[in-house]
Amino acid sequence: MKKIELKNYWLNIWLKTSQLDSIIQSELNISKSGLFLIEEINEEYVDNIKNKFNILKNWEPLEYIIKKAEFYNLDFYVDNRVLIPRNDTEIMVETAIKQIDILNDILLIDIWTWSSCIPISINKNCKNIDETFAIDISIDALEVSKINIKNHNLEWKISQINSDLLNSIIENKFINKNLIITANLPYIKNDDFDNMSKETIIYEPNIALFWWVDTWFELYEKLIKQIITLKNNNNFENIILFIEIWFDQEDYSKKYLNNLNLKFEYFKDNNQINRCIKIVF
Repeated sequence: MKKIELKNYWLNIWLKTSQLDSIIQSELNISKSGLFLIEEINEEYVDNIKNKFNILKNWEPLEYIIKKAEFYNLDFYVDNRVLIPRNDTEIMVETAIKQIDILNDILLIDIWTWSSCIPISINKNCKNIDETFAIDISIDALEVSKINIKNHNLEWKISQINSDLLNSIIENKFINKNLIITANLPYIKNDDFDNMSKETIIYEPNIALFWWVDTWFELYEKLIKQIITLKNNNNFENIILFIEIWFDQEDYSKKYLNNLNLKFEYFKDNNQINRCIKIVF
């Protein structure tokens, strides 16, 4: 079947060219340049491609269909056990990398790691990290994390921990001088549930996005208290936390952090919205 015939039929319905191309690339296991060169698609692949087009038409995210998401110029395996990595989160990775580059003897901890796209991206760009913990409350998420850690050849560098925030390691003694923590916790308020996209509400794990309490910052507050305890139990020279927030949460977070007399700084995403906070303990 001619590639153009296959694509034109589905374009007439509503699917985007980029979505169709990604599905064909995934099914044929070819690059973007390889897709450009082919004109005919063997019939043995056509039915599978059509089936995936149909799934996409039913609002399932493209990343779950092709089992792949790109983040910080790297490819990650994803399925509906984990949150799909967002471009907005790259600002947290970029900011953490700049901080790590000027330090040494570093322990990196990523909390609610999901696909582990954050600690993997940081480790791929920083050679001075001694050890990394990828922590998640979900066993299912850790199974996906394990796939990505193996795919990126980082089994020797990244250890997985099943824990609610820092509960499992809060009493540990560490010999590292510098502790860097990244956390992309659920922060979307329940009031915003109906404003989210249909594919997000139906297919992505709600526990990764929504925190069903009045104070959206509650999980971060709990984490910050744990970090203060961890600091008191160890002799770190530096403890720096990087977190991601929602577009309307700057005022609340600023008030909370000021009340604790913590040093902090906001960083903007590509839409010039304060998306990441760097907090120094």
